Amino acid sequence: MGNSVSNQWIAALQRCEEQQEPYAIVTVIEVESPSSATVGDKAVVTSDGTIHGWIGGGCTQPVIQKAVADAMGSGDQMTVRIQPSTGETKTVDRVRDVHMACHSGGSIHLLVEPFKPTESIAVIGETPVAELLTVIGPQLGIPVDLYASGDELAKTYEYCIVATQGRKDKQSISNALARTTSKVWFIASQRKADKILTQLAKDDVAPSDLKRLVSPAGLHIGAETSEEIVISLLGQLVSTKRRVDMGQARVSKVEVA
Repeated sequence: MGNSVSNQWIAALQRCEEQQEPYAIVTVIEVESPSSATVGDKAVVTSDGTIHGWIGGGCTQPVIQKAVADAMGSGDQMTVRIQPSTGETKTVDRVRDVHMACHSGGSIHLLVEPFKPTESIAVIGETPVAELLTVIGPQLGIPVDLYASGDELAKTYEYCIVATQGRKDKQSISNALARTTSKVWFIASQRKADKILTQLAKDDVAPSDLKRLVSPAGLHIGAETSEEIVISLLGQLVSTKRRVDMGQARVSKVEVA
């Protein structure tokens, strides 16, 4: 197989990472002739089953597409052995044996490794805390997309942190609630948060959305500096993602009139 086809997986891998799309890398780890694949051949398989690269012919592809879908669902890698014999397909301890009579008559052994890129969080605001989140977040494996106060989010996020400090607070929160599926953290005093919640309720924002707004935001660590506030926010984000109840705390030095 020519390099133009066999190396397609490299471009597909880069595209999936850039677009934060799930994918699986499939590698040929053993073959028994005759077979159209060779040891070391690779492909990237996307969630829709598209195969980018070369891992064998028509018999291999539908088997791998099913294995990739299963691996993505579980998050675990698996190996797939396709052999020219009869019998039922069995999966034991993440090893799947597939018995089928391919025209080539060869056998092939493949490794399926699913990957789910880390989803970015949205941060709204032009404040020291917002800027620090874009620096510290990625260092902890949490990509950050920064938006100006009042901007609409370009895509749907699971989480958002609103660090606007008095600039277009209500509009920013409204935009965040409209394009998130889980928590929206708002850095403000309890008095300010309650006031905005009342205004949003009058604007007919759904009560279920209002319940997703967390303010005051951050873990209770006595945070005072911007750096400490960022640590408390990221700590609360991690505890939420891990479903660990570590409590909620006020950010002591962030008060918005």
